[in-house]
Amino acid sequence: MADMGTFRIFPPDRMDKEFPWPIWAVGWLALFKAFHWLAYEPVQPETLLTLLGTKYVLNMIPMAIFAIGAWNLRKWAMWGLIILSAANLLFFIVYPQSLSAVLVESEVYIYSIILSFITLLCNGPIGDIFILLASPILLKHCRQVPG
Repeated sequence: MADMGTFRIFPPDRMDKEFPWPIWAVGWLALFKAFHWLAYEPVQPETLLTLLGTKYVLNMIPMAIFAIGAWNLRKWAMWGLIILSAANLLFFIVYPQSLSAVLVESEVYIYSIILSFITLLCNGPIGDIFILLASPILLKHCRQVPG
């Protein structure tokens, strides 16, 4: 692996065969969670859209920074992803009506299923659950890295 003290936006060692694939995957998932909402416009009441928009704006920059930090095997980034994912999951528990904004309705049933899964993964609780399930692996691989 590359120099552990170097911090890069796209560290080249993330593409090595030895790089832990769960960290690589969680990094991409976190980036999708940070920016996917910019390309998705649900039809919902204005109050719900305002609530979700506020949540996404507050999550966007930290989620992107933590994704890059995860690829750099930084412990602070791993903890940041864990805390932010837990907070996002709590958001969906406290505001269950917000789940309707991440479900896609289509005239073609299979499109509804596929698109709903993508939005549940990138904008909804499924991605947060995956990150939390991967947290032991995330923390295991960052212990040897300073910073």
